Order: sequence, then structure tokens, then C-alpha cells
Amino acid sequence: TIRRDLTTLERKNRIIRSFGGAVSIEQDESPVLNGLPSSVKLGQMVDGAESFRKRTEEHPEAKMKIAKAALKFIQPGDCIMMDNSSTCWFLARQIPDIDITVVTNSVKIIQALACRDRVRVIGIGGEYSERHDDFHGPISESIIRSFQIKTLFLSCQGFNIENGIRDGSEINSKLKNIMVQVSENRVLLADNSKLDKYAFSQVCTLNDINVLITNKLNDKRFNQRFPNLNIIECDK
Repeated sequence: TIRRDLTTLERKNRIIRSFGGAVSIEQDESPVLNGLPSSVKLGQMVDGAESFRKRTEEHPEAKMKIAKAALKFIQPGDCIMMDNSSTCWFLARQIPDIDITVVTNSVKIIQALACRDRVRVIGIGGEYSERHDDFHGPISESIIRSFQIKTLFLSCQGFNIENGIRDGSEINSKLKNIMVQVSENRVLLADNSKLDKYAFSQVCTLNDINVLITNKLNDKRFNQRFPNLNIIECDK
């Protein structure tokens, strides 16, 4: 009952859901700091990221095209890592039954790959999030630091030239940043609805990314500012 009430309040923009509860959004004319209501304390952990179920329903066609384009960066013998994003879930469902190792903190991705006989799946443990159906926290971070990954596939809630790759959850952002640190190649999977979209916490900068796969970018500044970034536009 409480979860249903919180979901209703979230849809009405009365609260921001957080791990283990929610943060109230004042409905008066309170000041806003960088797009975040002043009632949200910057010192506390904030989870402004949407639930996994909701994310899977957003722009599925674009995510499917992006996932198919990302397959060429997966080769037999690779050790890859996938974050908890819905776009990576779309990618996991497209991966053929080949000899690779997949490391992920997403329960949904583990389930998607469970039927592959030749795909070795390593699940990252930690504190479980029912909302995102994944694991996070210090235990997850410690496990990730022990790996050496060839290619990381990740997504985000928003990205832009000035402020890089961002997520609505501080916890997710920190975990993804560690994933970036332990990976040789980093592939960002992000449809163009996320371009210039506000998100609370930075994951990394675009200088930390090797490949950006999107449906259509419509912004030539990316090529100018990041000449080493391989940009793939599925709808171009």
C-alpha cells in the first residue's frame, strides 16, 4: 500500500523516490537549484532515477536499434560489463550464444542471459534494489574494483557536452564511475531523448568514453569537442 501511495505521489511530482523512502517536493514557489527543488538536500543520497520497468517502456525502438549496433563491439573471448540500464537489457537479449563473460549488477540482465549455454554470467552482489532490480553499494563497488574488463556498456539518464554523462541516483553514478575505471573500452548507449536532459549526479565526462551509440545526435559540436569519440548514429 505504501509503495502504491509513493508511486501516485511521484507521478504527481509531489515527491522524489529514494532508496528506502522518498523526499518531499514543496509545492510552493520555493527556489530551485540547478533544476532540483530546494527541499531536496544536496548532502543526502538522492535517487531521482526512474524505475527499471518504466525505463523499459521508454523509446523501445531506438533502444533496440542501439542494442543491435552495439553487438559488433562484442567478440568471442571477450569479458564485458553491463550496467543496470534498460538499454543494456535490450542489448543482453540480442547477444548470441557465444563464448564470452558478462559481468553485471542487473538481475534483469542475468535473467536475460540465463538461457545462453556458452555465455558465462557473473552477478555483482551487494544491497538489493527492488525498484531497479539490481545490486549497489559498498559491496558492489568492492567487487567491481577487483575486475579487469575489456568493454563496458553503460547508459545514463542524461548527457551533454559541458556536464558529461549523468544519472539521477548518486549511488548508481558512483557505481558506474568505478565500472568506467576498470574498463579498457567504454561504450555509451544513449538515445537522443537523453541529450541535454537534467540528471542529478555525474558518472564521468565524455572524454572517458570511447564510443557513443545513439539513434540520431543532431549536434555537430560533439565531433568538434571530442574528435577521439567514435559516434555511431543508427538513424543517420
